[in-house]
Amino acid sequence: MSINIKVITANNPGPTTNNGTNTYIIGDQELIIIDPGPKSESHFSNIRKYIKNIPVKMILITHHHLDHIGLLVDLCNLTDAKIYLDKIQLKKLLEVYPDIKKYTKILNKNIMFENVIIEPIYSPGHASDHFCFRIPGEVIFTGDHIMGWSTTMIRKPDGDMGQYIQSLNKISKYTKEIFLPGHGNKIVDGQKRCEELIDHRNKRSNQILRILEERDLEAHEITKIIYKKISKKLITYAELTVEASLDEMIARNLIEKKSVNNKYIYSIRT
Repeated sequence: MSINIKVITANNPGPTTNNGTNTYIIGDQELIIIDPGPKSESHFSNIRKYIKNIPVKMILITHHHLDHIGLLVDLCNLTDAKIYLDKIQLKKLLEVYPDIKKYTKILNKNIMFENVIIEPIYSPGHASDHFCFRIPGEVIFTGDHIMGWSTTMIRKPDGDMGQYIQSLNKISKYTKEIFLPGHGNKIVDGQKRCEELIDHRNKRSNQILRILEERDLEAHEITKIIYKKISKKLITYAELTVEASLDEMIARNLIEKKSVNNKYIYSIRT
């Protein structure tokens, strides 16, 4: 690999974070930090120990969720680095940190760093402001968009299953890069993983159609049929993704949603 990449994993394991959030630090003489991670003194300490007195050129974020940006302001104050981000990201970030604008610069082109290109790739779906970052021929930092240990949770209204699938198709075109996700280990064959996730979503849609061919149901009823053996800790997350799948299927005119006795019922579109 032509550039040094260090991963520091935060101690925030959980149902949606696997063994913790990955912070990536790129470079040697200067550094770029991708996703500072959650608000955690131990994680902040580990980042400080690694960067020491090496100048930080910029901070990048994949999206605005707090397990990825909890240390954002602390890291800006520590390093004097700016957050380089898209206008879409800035809008979402201001919802979390209303005073963050003074730390930001708008990024609207590729980044040249230590003789490599870092290409921002807009990849909405998990979040409306999600970006992946690609070093051509080497790696793609995939945030929460693509992970090896799990499928990605899509939570409305900011998450969108249709956009998620479109973004998977976009990223699947890159065949030479290793994927470095926001949670979990590296994915050596990124294209194969994209294809697996797209296939999984197609199978899930077909499964929902088969269920609704039997009878009309609410989202939580569909979830219980699909996820019969899932842990109680995960059932809420599963229902959120089922609801996102249902909305995507409505957009494709496969099913419809009706309000019946103050409940939302889904049925095959006739």
